[in-house]
Amino acid sequence: MRISDFIARTITQRRGLVWCGVIALAVACIAILITSLQLDSEIFNILPGRFSSVQGLKIYDRDFEQTRELTFALLCDPQDVDKLEDFSQAFAEKLRKQPWCTRVLAGSPMATPDGIRDLQSIAVPLLLNLEPSVFDETMSILRPEKIRDRLGRLRQQIEAGSPRPEFELSFDPLGLIAPALKPFAENNAIEQEQPLTSPDRTMRVFLAVTNQPSISAFECQRLMRRVNEFRAAASEGWDGGRLQLLVTGRSAFVSEISLSMRYDVVATLLGSVLLVGTIFFIGFRRWLPLLGMAVCLLLSCLVALTLAQLLFGRLSMISVAFCAILVGLGVDFAILTMGRYHQARADGEPHQQAIATSVANLGRAIFFGALTTAVGFLALVLSGSMSFSQLGVLIAIGIFVAGLFMCSILFLFIRERHRSVRHDWLFEIVKKYVRWTVRRPLGMLVFSTAFLLLLTVVGFSPIPPLQFEASTRSLQPKNIRASNALQEIMRRMPVRWEPVLAIVHATNPQKLHDDWQRLAAHWMDLQGAGKIKSFSTPTALCPSPNWMQRNREQLGAINFRATRETLVQTLDAEGFSPEAFAPAFTLLDDLQRLADPNEPLPSWRAQLPKSSSWWFLVDRYFAQDPLLTTGFVTTNQPVSTHAQSKELRRNLSVPGVPIILSGWSYVLADLLPWSHRQLLIISALMAIFDLSLLAILYRDLRLWLIQVVTLAFGIGAMIASMKLLRINLNLLNVLSFRLVLAIGVDYGIYTVLVWQKTHDVEHDVAGVMKPVLLAGLTAVSGFGSLALARNPSLTGLGTACALGIFWSLVATIFFTLPAMAAAEPKPWNANKIDKD
Repeated sequence: MRISDFIARTITQRRGLVWCGVIALAVACIAILITSLQLDSEIFNILPGRFSSVQGLKIYDRDFEQTRELTFALLCDPQDVDKLEDFSQAFAEKLRKQPWCTRVLAGSPMATPDGIRDLQSIAVPLLLNLEPSVFDETMSILRPEKIRDRLGRLRQQIEAGSPRPEFELSFDPLGLIAPALKPFAENNAIEQEQPLTSPDRTMRVFLAVTNQPSISAFECQRLMRRVNEFRAAASEGWDGGRLQLLVTGRSAFVSEISLSMRYDVVATLLGSVLLVGTIFFIGFRRWLPLLGMAVCLLLSCLVALTLAQLLFGRLSMISVAFCAILVGLGVDFAILTMGRYHQARADGEPHQQAIATSVANLGRAIFFGALTTAVGFLALVLSGSMSFSQLGVLIAIGIFVAGLFMCSILFLFIRERHRSVRHDWLFEIVKKYVRWTVRRPLGMLVFSTAFLLLLTVVGFSPIPPLQFEASTRSLQPKNIRASNALQEIMRRMPVRWEPVLAIVHATNPQKLHDDWQRLAAHWMDLQGAGKIKSFSTPTALCPSPNWMQRNREQLGAINFRATRETLVQTLDAEGFSPEAFAPAFTLLDDLQRLADPNEPLPSWRAQLPKSSSWWFLVDRYFAQDPLLTTGFVTTNQPVSTHAQSKELRRNLSVPGVPIILSGWSYVLADLLPWSHRQLLIISALMAIFDLSLLAILYRDLRLWLIQVVTLAFGIGAMIASMKLLRINLNLLNVLSFRLVLAIGVDYGIYTVLVWQKTHDVEHDVAGVMKPVLLAGLTAVSGFGSLALARNPSLTGLGTACALGIFWSLVATIFFTLPAMAAAEPKPWNANKIDKD
């Protein structure tokens, strides 16, 4: 028994059993999804993970404390800048009192007594971490004669009316703290690197660290609900004009992106279903098969989603697009089988036989159509992007399952008492076009060839160029408030461009210290040579156990008793109050205690209070693992080309120091060759697969050449449309070309396979051209619905694919059919056509 007869017999005679199987399958899939479905909102997963720059971006985003940092910005009108200064203090206090907030930075720590005290608390470990020669020179300050000279000089300056000596005495009575903090201060100027006030004073920025337990989507949503409640009440007490409160940060982005995922699923799926359903109903004007198509597609989505969840364990946000795409592609099979079934019933075949005829005639075409589409989407695995790899696997599974269901379960929704449509205007139009084209193919062939050739020449010519956008804007979500806030802050703050991140992970503290010492020295030379603009590193905060141990041994040679006596005598002689110099005596006690070799070496991490504002600066450089660190390099020009990224990698690297360069701009520039390979090499491999499959299927050189030209016309017209509509290529929508090659070839396969076997052009070819037309329109609708998504990756991919599939459909109808009629006429059918 043929498979088509078995399917027809089972559907018609074992309907109850088939329904039970469908329900059991749906229940099993839903149960698995409810208990195990997890969505990944990690935006970096859309990038290929094998690149070290991408890995660095993920490391910095995942392991550094800045992932729990929110940036608040108060923005007022120019006439209210004085009121903003007063209101900022009250706002900072409100922010500190929030239960979800652990630390707030409202200004430079050096401008507050707490900030100065915190610096003094870490002076001893930083002093021990000085280079040995510098340490020896610094400790010479404790000689009696230098103590007397220093205090005498400061007394003279005070009597001369200078305010600086009083601050110096209160901050650094002995003169030891300033040398200890000098390396720290040279590399870290927070006001220059992270300005908190805009030049026009209309914006004030506040940094806040939250206490959220994780950065998962649900935790971020929960936090942002509380933050938004605070925002609603934070402007109380403001008596000026319009005041904006902007919020941005990792948590804000994750919250909005995860919520936009829900919107993308609903909007794209409903948009696709509405467009596809409308086209299906116009083509067949029946509600029950439309319902059956929807059930089959929903079941296909459930099966594909379940298998992918079991395979990957966690699905990315890009994968949610597969529902809309699968609706647009899977309905093709329904249209083909329904069209052939209706034609068989119109020829007088009974219900069961019509099902068998539909499956037998189009099963082979549907299989190879599903194969090319599945291979095209499976090729996304070669992109190296986890999100797009999952998308490719999902579509590949879903498309095969949809083909199976459309050739079986769909017929459960077709009544045996079939009534033909009284007047199928669409079929009549298609039949007249087929009749006219087959009878006189040269007219349509010349016109379509000239038109499509013109578009192809425009598409493949260098003028006008197809722009390639390699910027963060091409990947930023649309209408995301956190993104808009970040852009507004960056626009008003004097930050010219994003620095390059340099991530170093060492195995022990000494190795970390040595690596950063070598990097800092090398980058200093680069800065002197004008190859980079500036840099900042955590060198001063990376302790060297060897240096600290050596410097502690030197403390044993200091006569702290004599130093203390000299200090007391000098204070009395110069008229200073001993009580005001209590920190100096404490510092001497700490140094004397550390001279004992049994005393553990101090750690600045343990001595810096957890509430200190300096942690905002520290957290920029240190991850949760203190051996994982990063530095920042500001380039002379924004990084926008691969040549720049390659030169930076060569210049900034030091032999023997493992370093990962990253940053958004750097990553996008680094990925440009990968994107070009995706456009050229992988698309070429897909084209070779298509051409090889067509050669095996057709076994006719003329038909094969016609299909090759059709594919070239489709791709050329697609590129021309993107140029004329000013749709730029980006790192991700270059993947659309392989998809167009995979999907666009299907329409030619359906048409050519029928043409090869037909003995009645009007009946067979016209019967397949109507479903091909409807199938193409539904595929365009499925991808076009992705334009409703807020995720720019989905939008760009959907728009490019919709254009490519549209032109592939146009080329199939207006070039492939007349070309076949001209190359391989059907003389046995000419009399029938002429009689009509």
